[in-house]
Amino acid sequence: MALLNRYLYGQTLRGILLAFAIIISLVVLVDYVELSRRFGSFDQVSSLTILRLTLFKMPSVIEQTLPFIVLFGVMWSMFGLNRRSELVAMRAAGFSAWRFATPPAITALIIGIFGAIALNPVAANLNAKFENERVNISRNVGASFRNSGESIWLREAVAEGSLVIHAKDAIARDAELLDVTFYYYQIDPEGVPVFLKRIDAGKAQLQTDHWQLTGAKETRPGALPERHGNIQLSSNLDPASLLEYLSAASSLSFWDLPGMIEQTRAAKLETKRYELQWNRLLALPLTLAAMALIGASFSFRLARLGGTFRMAATGGAIGFALYFAADLLQALGATDVLPSFLAVWSAPAFVFFAALARITIIEDG
Repeated sequence: MALLNRYLYGQTLRGILLAFAIIISLVVLVDYVELSRRFGSFDQVSSLTILRLTLFKMPSVIEQTLPFIVLFGVMWSMFGLNRRSELVAMRAAGFSAWRFATPPAITALIIGIFGAIALNPVAANLNAKFENERVNISRNVGASFRNSGESIWLREAVAEGSLVIHAKDAIARDAELLDVTFYYYQIDPEGVPVFLKRIDAGKAQLQTDHWQLTGAKETRPGALPERHGNIQLSSNLDPASLLEYLSAASSLSFWDLPGMIEQTRAAKLETKRYELQWNRLLALPLTLAAMALIGASFSFRLARLGGTFRMAATGGAIGFALYFAADLLQALGATDVLPSFLAVWSAPAFVFFAALARITIIEDG
């Protein structure tokens, strides 16, 4: 019995490693071609630099493709056992379908735990290096580079009253806001905010205790705009905290996310993207286990009965459906339509129990 378990675990792992090699090779090749298209025309960027950038992205790519690696790896291993009639022999010896499905599920669960607590921190660290080097290359070659492309809102208490900051974009690594506007308000005795002034600037970089503005223009109600050029505005914000806030949630590791959620919540800023990422990493083992069970449940049909390709296509389609459903639900979670926990956990939980139900039907009819 122990020998059979080792054999099934070995076959599952071999299938996953094969799927890993094929999928990662294709994705890394596509990434290399894309980076070559973007930077290859510049003389300052060598092929080795593009290769280094591609390798920096590879752990992040592995993390993103883990569900498909597990799905196709398990299907490959199970179809191999089926094609060689080994599943038939095992069932003839009295072993149930649960015995075949357990090793893939446990292997996927272990890979999911490893992916969350070990692979994710490495991917976050190397992805940060990738972003930094890409920014440096873009600046050196004179190409424009914008890090997020998303509108940014901040607020802080100042001597004048309240300050609301709006920026069209940012460069996170430099704690720098682009196309930024500072709105100053004061609360009157009745608790109504009264607009005082606004300051527009092409760039604002947060330093230790102030904002350094470039190309600043101040506007007050009933007065003509006044140009200041480069000025400083006092600030209580911490540059390190702003850098973390501006960074994408995917750039923070599994171990850093809980602290970042608490810090962001304490600053009364939006924490939804960090909560979604935290729940996604916590749900990764369940997601991979669901993929493994789906892959196994659609691989039990005897090869001599035909329909093998249809079963494989159905299993793969369900895996892709899970991926896109998870993305859709997380988008709903990001807009507060669904709670973060429900937005992340519902899709893998549904597929996991659906796969259990299918295996039950296969085994017990």
